[in-house]
Amino acid sequence: EGIAGVSHYKPTSRTDSEYPAAVALMIGETNAAIEGAVAAGADDILVNDSHGGMYNLRPAEIHPAARVLQGQKAWSMVAGADRLPDGSPRFDVALFIGYHARAGHPAGTIAHTYSGAPTETRLDGRPTGEYGLNALVLGAWGIPVGLVAGDDALAAEIEGWLPWAERVIVKHGHGTYAAASLHPERARELVRAGAQRAVERAARAGELRLLEVAEPVTIEVDYHVPLEADYAAMVPNAERVGDRTVRHLGPDPVT
Repeated sequence: EGIAGVSHYKPTSRTDSEYPAAVALMIGETNAAIEGAVAAGADDILVNDSHGGMYNLRPAEIHPAARVLQGQKAWSMVAGADRLPDGSPRFDVALFIGYHARAGHPAGTIAHTYSGAPTETRLDGRPTGEYGLNALVLGAWGIPVGLVAGDDALAAEIEGWLPWAERVIVKHGHGTYAAASLHPERARELVRAGAQRAVERAARAGELRLLEVAEPVTIEVDYHVPLEADYAAMVPNAERVGDRTVRHLGPDPVT
């Protein structure tokens, strides 16, 4: 949803006639990020396809320097990034391509958090989105987020949550289903340069940080209707704390 040229949710659906064109745009920014990482010396790159059913990218069109992880995965966007058997981080840096603002954002393009069910999600009492929850788990696994690409609303949110990360703006939001996008080639240039900077900075101690919050970790979710909260509250460790709000408490980020 955060790719340049994608301004409405319908082209992100496999059943829409414009879906192939949206996939082509997605492949363009993916390859730009890979090219930037390679230019900075990356030697192991995993692309995690996690939109929708998580099988959108056309593997033959992806830069050969990368491996592509596709298909529905329980850990979604952070699948494949868990620690190695010896406990060390599996990767040095994560790059978030095609991201978007949190659910409830007033101007972010296609703003939501994982699905259309939550109206707002909060981590440690602060509104956040997919970027924050994914960065939290990656941080627990020892991996900093070095780049986030999407619209200007997302960039403003990232400044508050991940101020050390490169912020690449490929479009400006004009409401939930409207955006003024850069030309795809210009967007790819910015993603390529940002990815190179992020990987270079990952190699320099102290330039990038892990996202950490106080433990126990608290995640709160507000839903559209009480019935959705009824179901969500059935999950172990969940607590109903309002008409449409469920709180999840865990001793650590991964839990």
